[in-house]
Amino acid sequence: MKNSWDKVAFSARLREVINGQPVARFAKKCEIAEGMLRKYLRADSIPGADKLVRVAEVGGVNLHWLATGRGAKESQVDQDFIAPSQVAVVLEFERYAQRQSDIGMEMLIQAFVDEYNNGLLDIGQVGGISQISEEELILWRDLVWERQTTNIPIDETILQASLEITDELLNLTGKKLEPTRKAKLITAIYQLNAATEGGIERSILLNLLKSLP
Repeated sequence: MKNSWDKVAFSARLREVINGQPVARFAKKCEIAEGMLRKYLRADSIPGADKLVRVAEVGGVNLHWLATGRGAKESQVDQDFIAPSQVAVVLEFERYAQRQSDIGMEMLIQAFVDEYNNGLLDIGQVGGISQISEEELILWRDLVWERQTTNIPIDETILQASLEITDELLNLTGKKLEPTRKAKLITAIYQLNAATEGGIERSILLNLLKSLP
């Protein structure tokens, strides 16, 4: 297992996506600084989830293939959304990380992936996902927690569900939050639901939030 992204392999896929276009022009289309895009091409750096999504959209390729080299290269509908089963894996990792907070993130990811793939976790397999790689877990976490939703119109259904989940959580735990912290919690729940294809299952989200300090 590798502890980090394969920068060289990613740079090769990126060159394939750019396909001979001027780097400056492609960078402008992606709203990424040309110097940063050249760092990706030199395998000096790997983009975050938000930039990966833009490159995949502009290049018309599958986000999962671009990030990991797995799956079909061709673009798929809603490629920038993460499946509920993948979100469930991320949430289980966050709970795992809460119990193992004395070690670094790279070691946490490696340990979780090893235990998941060898069937050593209590959760077993999630949604038919039998094996995961460290790169996949990193990508899924990035999409869950970092995907920007500022350009997405407010969805009243998702907002209502987020408010209901927040109130239910506070009632179950007996916690009281000041308005600012409550607003941040509602925003986080909304973004998580907006970035999840079909929305995240309420019971999974409540279990995660209840486990957090």
